[in-house]
Amino acid sequence: MNIDSKIAILCITTNGRSLACRIKRSLNYGDIYFINNKRGESLLDDNEVISKSLEEDIEIYTVKKRLKFFVEDIFDKYEYILFIMATGIVVRTIAPLITSKFSDPAILVTDEKGSNIISLLSGHMGGANEMTLHISDLINSNPVITTATDINKKSSLDMIAKKLNGHIVNFRDNVLDVNAMLVNGDSVGLYIDGEYNIDTRGFTVLDNSKSLESYISSDEELKKINLNTIVVISNKENLRIDKYYEDKYKIIKVTPRDIVIGIGCRRDTESHLLQDSLEDFLIKNNIDINSIKEIGSIEVKKDEKAIIDLSENLNVPFKVLSIEEISQVDYLFEKSEWVKKSVGVYSVAEPVAHLLSDGNLIIEKNKYKGITFSVGRLKI
Repeated sequence: MNIDSKIAILCITTNGRSLACRIKRSLNYGDIYFINNKRGESLLDDNEVISKSLEEDIEIYTVKKRLKFFVEDIFDKYEYILFIMATGIVVRTIAPLITSKFSDPAILVTDEKGSNIISLLSGHMGGANEMTLHISDLINSNPVITTATDINKKSSLDMIAKKLNGHIVNFRDNVLDVNAMLVNGDSVGLYIDGEYNIDTRGFTVLDNSKSLESYISSDEELKKINLNTIVVISNKENLRIDKYYEDKYKIIKVTPRDIVIGIGCRRDTESHLLQDSLEDFLIKNNIDINSIKEIGSIEVKKDEKAIIDLSENLNVPFKVLSIEEISQVDYLFEKSEWVKKSVGVYSVAEPVAHLLSDGNLIIEKNKYKGITFSVGRLKI
């Protein structure tokens, strides 16, 4: 099987195959699978059941295998699966495979004429709602979306978290609780600590010109609107809220993953030293460790065990930048002839953070024992 795209388009009729070609041409991507098995035909391995052909200059894979078995094969390999067939067939096919709205692929269904396109599964976290609207606009069909927040024209906590690639403690329960409150018309506060372009419909947006604690400590306004749940969007480690108010209000923190860290270090730095130094650095600069999207360094450090271990402990990518890339911007920062002689550029941590954040450096280099950190922030 050859997975070339993030969306699989499955069809079972000639008309469905024509619509699949139309959709792929409009999207400019997608893998089309035409399921054409005969009843009673024995199941073969993948190399034998899939053949490739062209229709209207569009590549199509013909699958001689029962639909339910083929869907089992691809269910966790695509972000989106679009079925061009009856909804009942799709429901019976995917029912044994469904596990969670937080992990299942987005499932869309359309009839073979493309009259209606349905967001069937993983509407929010999987992106089925967004893809449904996108494809319906491309082929001029009727989008069918049934998620409660959407039909009530309100935002949702899971969509905010998805937009920000955000971390939420006790994600599932908090999402379900907040979304239910929004749908039922209850007041949910939203305090945005920073500049984030998110959908705030349905939330009571709080004034962020002052600190969160100063806002809720004079809580007469919150009492008036009967507000006791506040969603806080912040990449800070310490929100500086008095314990009294933490007990009084349910505060749900969404930590955007928008921080990138450039790292320079001596060869064979101990892993525990790098980890401990970073934790101290984050605390001193009030940065939530969950806000780190990626770390990076120069290519000569690609095999540095301490950085590799740090990447694995943080569960974030370790990006390696070339000497040529760094040398294009290292003149912007304090120069070190020793660093130049050692690795070929005048500095590492600052230019790496600068490049990873598209030029939005927010913390210049901080030095530890043979280690330097610098921080950039992505604009979301």
